[in-house]
Amino acid sequence: MRDFALAPEIEELRSAAERLGRSELEPRVRESEAAGRWPDAVLEVLDGFPLGGLDVPEARGGVGAGALAKVVLLETLAQYDASGLPAADRPGPAVGAILACPDRSLAAEVLATALDGTAQSALTVVDVDNGSRRLDWAPGWPALRWIWVSEGDGLRLYEVTGTPDPVVALAFQASGGVSIPFRETVVRGAWHLEPNVALEVRGRARLWGAAVCVGVAQAALEETIEYTTARVVFGKPVAHHQGNAFDLAYAGSRVHAARLMVRDAAAAFDRGEEFAAFWATQSWLETREAAFVATNVGIQLLGGHGFIVDHLAEKRFREVRHLAMAAGGLDAAEFDVASQVLHVPDGLLAGLDQLTGLEKR
Repeated sequence: MRDFALAPEIEELRSAAERLGRSELEPRVRESEAAGRWPDAVLEVLDGFPLGGLDVPEARGGVGAGALAKVVLLETLAQYDASGLPAADRPGPAVGAILACPDRSLAAEVLATALDGTAQSALTVVDVDNGSRRLDWAPGWPALRWIWVSEGDGLRLYEVTGTPDPVVALAFQASGGVSIPFRETVVRGAWHLEPNVALEVRGRARLWGAAVCVGVAQAALEETIEYTTARVVFGKPVAHHQGNAFDLAYAGSRVHAARLMVRDAAAAFDRGEEFAAFWATQSWLETREAAFVATNVGIQLLGGHGFIVDHLAEKRFREVRHLAMAAGGLDAAEFDVASQVLHVPDGLLAGLDQLTGLEKR
């Protein structure tokens, strides 16, 4: 039986993040987007949690709180403003690459620069194509220095030698996006990983995106319900019209299910389960769809208001679509799941097998 209750220390962390988000992030959402970064006062608080390194073992230089604590913190902050999270959380989605890197001293160097706030790491799932390709988007602050590339069972680390170009991002503007061609980098290392380890690199990155998606989707759902229960059309609140009520109920159930999947996948990493990366990828596939449902219904039910900056519906929709393209996007995730699905034990089927065995006796 799965117990989804949070441990007291994680609940305390969640409550602190909620207070920070409500008091400091939410009131300054558009201001942070325009500035291209979160306020320094907020970043100092996050460094005190600390946000970065929360899911890195103590033996590797992190806090050792675990993946579950990390996704709960990400989910909570994203509910108030996700825009600065890719930059504020270092190494963020690249943590799986750092933990999987066979060169422990090089990985420690990368992690140290992330935790002390001097360099940014990015992770991409692409074919670099002999150096002719470029990294299209990465957080712009602190300065981008490291790029991890996960491709099949291979892992490569590039160090940036050129100057990244600022890009006009369609989402996460408070992270100050940049882009750089791979010809302006040097290869610091290339390794072949065991298939399950390679999948863990991508699985942890997807889990990061899934946690942020949950927070964004929850915020979208709450704002939509608040608006549609207050706005009256044809004599009753918009939310009380049957079709709208069905859509909101469906979105709410999808978001709740996604949250449970993400937290369970994170706990699987903490328990050291063999197929944790598989379930992390599955949770990402479910969450990207649930978040799209929640943010899309927000756009639809707010009507014209859903497309203007007076409301945050359009911002949340953009953020979810951005996250849906991370870590190789849908195709890479489905390929990873397909390559593993026949080898992953199904708890329900295992239970049926046991019942069948008992009946035969």
